[in-house]
Amino acid sequence: MARIEQLTTQIVTGNCPECRTETLLVSFEEHIYRCVNCGYDLEQKVNGVIKYVIANDQTKFKASILPDEEDKHG
Repeated sequence: MARIEQLTTQIVTGNCPECRTETLLVSFEEHIYRCVNCGYDLEQKVNGVIKYVIANDQTKFKASILPDEEDKHG
C-alpha cells in the first residue's frame, strides 16, 4: 500500500488566459493551477504582478532555491 503525503490545496481567483474569464483557480502543486471554467493547467508567474500562463508540454518548469534557503538544502 502506498503512503500518501499530506495534500494541500489552494483556491484563488484569477484571470484565465485561455477562456479569458475571471474565474476560480485550484492548485494541488505549488505554482500550478487549473481553471475550473475551462480546465486548462496554468503556471503562476510572480514578477511584481501575479499572472497565470498556460502550462503544457512545451512549458519549461524550473525549480529555484532562494538564497536564504540554500543552507537548509545543503
